[in-house]
Formats: sequence, structure tokens, C-alpha cells
Amino acid sequence: MITHLPHVPHTPPWDEMDLASADSLLRLSEVEGPCVTFYLHTSVFGPDTRLGPSRLRTQAREAAEQLAAAGIDHQVAADLLEPLKDLESDHDFWQSQGPSLALFTAPTFAAHLRLPVELSEEVAVGPVFRLRPLVPLLSPTSGFLVLALAQNAVRLLHGTREGVREVSLGAIPASMNEAIPQEETERHGQSHSTGRTGVRGEQQVHGQGNEADYDKAALERYFRAVDEPLVERFGSRSDPLVLASVGYYLPIYRRVSRYPALWDAVVEGNPEHRTSEELHAAAWQLIAADIDRRDQALRDHFQELDGTGRTAREPAEVLLAARDGRVDTLFVDPAARPDAEPAEDSLIDKAIVDTVRHGGRCVPIGVLPVPGRVAALLRF
Repeated sequence: MITHLPHVPHTPPWDEMDLASADSLLRLSEVEGPCVTFYLHTSVFGPDTRLGPSRLRTQAREAAEQLAAAGIDHQVAADLLEPLKDLESDHDFWQSQGPSLALFTAPTFAAHLRLPVELSEEVAVGPVFRLRPLVPLLSPTSGFLVLALAQNAVRLLHGTREGVREVSLGAIPASMNEAIPQEETERHGQSHSTGRTGVRGEQQVHGQGNEADYDKAALERYFRAVDEPLVERFGSRSDPLVLASVGYYLPIYRRVSRYPALWDAVVEGNPEHRTSEELHAAAWQLIAADIDRRDQALRDHFQELDGTGRTAREPAEVLLAARDGRVDTLFVDPAARPDAEPAEDSLIDKAIVDTVRHGGRCVPIGVLPVPGRVAALLRF
């Protein structure tokens, strides 16, 4: 049942969320409704990027119908949909999308999340946001990051098996010049490598093409300036981080990095000359076997404990365990089912939030060879 709130003018700025993560899911789960959720297809490049606003207008009309059917006050409904107009007219916004886009609006709240995979289009109105489609992106075996690192430019990509999107840098410096003041780079010195030892007894290293040449000390300062904000934003997720750079950057970056899951192989070459899709394909080749191995480990662990009291399959039982903090891994069907019982859907949605709140993991149930829409691997 949707709670009818008094009219509150709805003019919040749009908040861009970095990734579908435990933190973002919990934040969305705590917003008070009425809540409207949109999942729509977007285009990464080309003339189809112009179709985004029209798709959004179509979904806004559907949302208005659902709000009216739910008995939401006309002015409250109008306020909920008002922020969409800003996005419709934002040309730059539609030029920097991934395969899908999620939008969330509620009284005094508006957020959007660019997604690296194509999800089914959907509009949902209810007392809470519809978060289950995000489950595949929360899986510890699905996502990875690609750090495209050159002296002239930095890019950060979030990839899955199916696709990739570019992530905003935030506090991460966009180049070496931005990371290190000019007077600092001059103090470190610049020279092309000749394979000889420098005047300070240090082996000199060089860039590619027209990039300036810096010694290892300068590169370490640069990489540390990149790594610190990256760890602060994404380190708790522990997604594999694949470096795309010239080969000799990897041991230097590894020496200064605090990221917990830096990959031990590099997508080698100057990443400035490669598209996001090319970098994704090369990085996927490096980590695909490991992701498959982790999926298999989850299957084996569940099957080993199934029937011992350490697994659960009934939605009510799963929710009770999730509330008690006993769910280690929740396997859930992220897709909407037209024949599903609303009460069962509600139990599963609550179990997702409680699992994440207590530090558990969410994984698409397709990983397991079991029937049903939900299952859980229990801590105790």
C-alpha cells in the first residue's frame, strides 16, 4: 500500500550514482515513498542517442497513469515527474550513457544510475523503489573495473560479462599534469630513456608518442594520486581492477596501490587510442576464467551445504534469516514475473535489502542449478 503524503514541492537536483553497489542500494531502500522507478534502454553512441528523451517521455506517461491508478494526489504526482523534464532537455546527458539507465524519483529525492548492461524496460510505482533488477550488478562475481591510465588522460570503466560504461572520475585526477603541479614535475626532471642509469643513479623510464618522459618517482606520485580516491570510492566493493596502460606501469602502480583486488595482468598499450568497447573486450579476456571459477565455487559451496540446515529456499524462511543477519549469499531471480504473488515478491525484495544491510552478497539465481525464485546460503 502506498502512503499518501502531504504535498511537498519536488525540485531536487539529480544525484548521479557511480555504480549499483551495496551502499547505493541501501540508500535507495531508505527513501520514503511514493517512489517511481524507471528502467529504460539508452544508446552509447551514434544517432540513437537522440531517442533517449522520447523513451523517457513515454515512460513518464506510463508513470502518470500508474500514479493516478494508485490514488496519488495529482499535484504530488506532477512533482514526482517534474525532474524528468530537466533530463529530457539535457543533450549532454544523453550523449554519455551506457546500455541502460535507471531513474529514481520520490518526494525531495531524484537520482539516476547509468548501467553497463541492457535491462528490461520497466516503470514501477510503489512505496519503495524497485531494486531487484540491479541484483546482477551487485554480484561479487559479475563486475570489474578498468583503469585506463596514460600520462595525458585517465578513464575509468565499469564492465560486466555483457557490457561496459565509462564512470565519472570524481576526485580522480584526469591526467598527470592535473595530479602533480608543474613545478613538481620539473623538480623530478624529464628525459628520454636511453637504457642508461640517470645522473641520480635511477633508471629513467619513458612515455609513448608525444607524452612527456618522467622518472619513476614522478610516476609513483601520479599513480598514488589516482589510486587514493579510487580506493576511497570503490575499494570496499573489491571488484577486480584491470589496468590498461603501457606495460611497465603495472609494477609501479602495484607498488603504491592500496586497491584490494588489482589484477596481475595488464591490457597493454596506450589506452588513449582504444575505445571503451575495445578495452572491455581485452580486459574480459584476462578475467573471464576467474569469474567463471568464482561462479563454480558458489555452486559447489551451496550444493555441499544443501540439506544441512545451512541453506534456505522458501521466501519467508529466507527473509527471516536475512533479518537476523544469517544470509551469506542470496540467490534471487532479478526479473519481474507477471504470475508472481505480490506477497512473495515483497518478501524477496525485503530479503535483498536485509541481506545487503548485514553485509551479505546478492547473486542471480541462475548461478545455481535449482528451481525457484530465491535461495540462500546461510552463515549459521
